[in-house]
Amino acid sequence: MKLESITIPTAEVTPSQIAEMLGLMQTHYEGVSDSQFLSDLEAKDWVILLHDGGHLRGFSTQALFQHEIEDQCVNVLFSGDTIIDKNYWGSLALPIAWGRLMISLQASNPDTALYWLLTTKGYKTYRFLPVFFRCFFPRTGVVIPQFERALIDGLARKKFGCRFDPNTGVLRAERDSQRLREGIARIDEIRLRDPHINFFQAVNPGHSLGDELVCLARCHEDNLTRYIRRQL
Repeated sequence: MKLESITIPTAEVTPSQIAEMLGLMQTHYEGVSDSQFLSDLEAKDWVILLHDGGHLRGFSTQALFQHEIEDQCVNVLFSGDTIIDKNYWGSLALPIAWGRLMISLQASNPDTALYWLLTTKGYKTYRFLPVFFRCFFPRTGVVIPQFERALIDGLARKKFGCRFDPNTGVLRAERDSQRLREGIARIDEIRLRDPHINFFQAVNPGHSLGDELVCLARCHEDNLTRYIRRQL
């Protein structure tokens, strides 16, 4: 089973593709309403679609925006709804497609710093960070530097308002928040041996209820891991 990826503008997503995306989300998440899903999709610029044999097996929505901090302007790539069918976990199709989008955006505006803003409900999404980046926040054993802390706080307050708790770096779930269905991406004792997963569990203990950890990484070639640089 091999996934093929395509990245298209949100405006080009067809009604049948939207229906497949929504069905995939509702299969894996509780609390996904049609109206909320469509509203979130309309706010994004691109969608990464993953197919196998003509069937949608995963997707990720992406938005690019500017943010001012300390008298400078930075670009921010924000990943929204993201899901891969459980039968395809471990595939590199999504990270490679996302990486190519990130590199193209950086190359088109090399004089402006580009950051990835990611909110994570599950450990599998968080694990993208150490696979991709040498330096990202928050992570185990590292204090977040002042600039990155201010950037995380500013972005989270701007996008999520009072849901964001600056003391923990977590977006608190609301009554109708999405959350992974029981049994999907459950953290067991074996997975806790991974220091990144252990850290995610410690700083976001309410992830199973829909709490999200706000994460940040600078998108720059020098910050990519050697493994990802080879893949790209």
